[in-house]
Formats: sequence, structure tokens, C-alpha cells
Amino acid sequence: MFDETYFRTKLNRDVEATGGQPVVEVQLSSGHAHRVRSVIEITPGSITLETYLARGDLAHERPRFNAPEGDSAVKDTFRAVIAYESIAAVIFDPAPSQVRARPGFASS
Repeated sequence: MFDETYFRTKLNRDVEATGGQPVVEVQLSSGHAHRVRSVIEITPGSITLETYLARGDLAHERPRFNAPEGDSAVKDTFRAVIAYESIAAVIFDPAPSQVRARPGFASS
């Protein structure tokens, strides 16, 4: 189970272990997921995250944890307050940041 201790101490170690700027996704037990830019506040019952706006047409983009302010994806963020008990998993993807070609007529 995820709790205040995990987000205060272990999250940053997991980020560093994957190369320092992975794609971090918090998956909820409801099936919804949030791609995380940064942690805003950690409290005993919940965590406030700055998350990227998920849009289907931008699913191929790979917004990074702690992305610099100049990053184009940073403008499309919002805050999410999440109860620890609703978190099913925290996923770290260390893959290089590159836009991948999408299959179909839109690919180049």
C-alpha cells in the first residue's frame, strides 16, 4: 500500500534509479491513471500531484517527471488530489523521450 512515507522517501529514489527523469504514472484502483509532472503536497491521507492533461491525440507524447518549465507539455497540467487508498500502482518508464510515429495515415 502507498502512503505518506512512500511519497516522502521512496518515490525520489525510484525516480533516480530509473535515470532521473522517467515517465511516472500513478494508476488508481478505479482504472484511471495520472501522468505525473511533480509532487505538490504530501499529507497523511492524500497526495497533491501536478499531472499532465491526458488527451487522446497526444497519447504518443511522453511527458517527464520534473520536466523543465520550457517543455511544451508543461502548459497542459492540472492538480489532482488523490487518497493513498485509491492508488493501485506507481509505474516508472525510463524510456528515452522521443516522439514515436503513430501507425496509420498520420504517420510520417
